[in-house]
Amino acid sequence: MAKGKVYVQFPRTGLGNMMLTWTRGYLFAHLNELPLVASSWGKVQWGAWLRWERKKRTYWGYFRESSLAEKIKTRWQKRKAQIIVEPSVEKMADANKNDALYVFDQVSPGKDLFGPFRAHRDLVKKAIFDQLHPTMRGQLERYQAPVIALHIRRGDFKLGNPITPDSFFINAILLAREVAGKELPATIFTDAAPEEIKDVLSLPGVVMSEDKPDILDILLMSKSKMIVLSQSSTFSYWGAFLSDAAIVRPAGDWQGELRPADVNEHIFEGKVDFRDTASVQRLREGLLTVAW
Repeated sequence: MAKGKVYVQFPRTGLGNMMLTWTRGYLFAHLNELPLVASSWGKVQWGAWLRWERKKRTYWGYFRESSLAEKIKTRWQKRKAQIIVEPSVEKMADANKNDALYVFDQVSPGKDLFGPFRAHRDLVKKAIFDQLHPTMRGQLERYQAPVIALHIRRGDFKLGNPITPDSFFINAILLAREVAGKELPATIFTDAAPEEIKDVLSLPGVVMSEDKPDILDILLMSKSKMIVLSQSSTFSYWGAFLSDAAIVRPAGDWQGELRPADVNEHIFEGKVDFRDTASVQRLREGLLTVAW
């Protein structure tokens, strides 16, 4: 019987970052046939309350949880077992032949956030859906997939992270409509108040998604035909990574390709500068392949 175990200790951060940590732990456990125990997804994000953010980012009830008994036992093991922190996500020759506790507790051990599991995208997609709490699955089925999904990140980004301007989202909508030859509907997924994004909302056929659990926003975005991302947001990144949609990213975004190259060979994913003619033309050509 395997003695090793994988323990995901979530860092105190947002959902997109927590999903990065869990996915590495899950994939390592899967490749090495080890049991996986995770700390609780739900927690109080005091910063969101103190900043009076519209989204409070609690995450209770999003995913299936490890049992309390498993969590207590694993925390006890952590005091006496051999601890291996953030091992490389690969099959190891002896991972299930010792009593080591493999701990994943960082947002990312490297700059390429999706690199450790990009090649396993189909497996990751299935694992996330399987991990989804049955209540969340039921709620997800009630919503219609958007055509154009816009993720407009504000919240804590207003304190120092780059804010993607409204003009980026407006230009993406207008170009997609021009290519499609019709007024494609667009849905905004955001933690902003309506008055903060009034210029985008002023376009015809653009609406804010109703309030719902954040994980449902990510999964609904992934079902759209085109996603327009906010710069440097892992929430945006997850919607893109899980999707087969055209992905429009700000030119200043710091991540490389999110999805595997073989996906992006036939579905557009690119960084766009709407001030640059060549950049806009690449996007236009990419959108021509979308079945609007």
